Amino acid sequence: MRIALITLGAMAALSANADDIVTADLELSEAILDSSRGGEYHIDIENVTASSDINGVISNSSANNAVTGNNYLSSGALADTAGVNSVIQNTGNNVLIQNSTVVNLTLK
Repeated sequence: MRIALITLGAMAALSANADDIVTADLELSEAILDSSRGGEYHIDIENVTASSDINGVISNSSANNAVTGNNYLSSGALADTAGVNSVIQNTGNNVLIQNSTVVNLTLK
């Protein structure tokens, strides 16, 4: 995985912005265009492991005469969301909430 990230970082570092490229009034051959097309780099990763370790602890906790409430998630609350979303609700006292999201991303 590190090799893939290093390779992608090197490719990004060696790329140029369109404003930085000076072109002459010449036609480029098909061979030159073929060598500069995207997708010429291929990174083959056979096995990807993604994990998340969460180790929370609650100790010496107490709640006396505690009042808890209700959780509401109204219709349309997530209507305009995009990407990876998470909703966590808690109605208790002295609660440790741990959340983790692991996203596997494949670039092609």
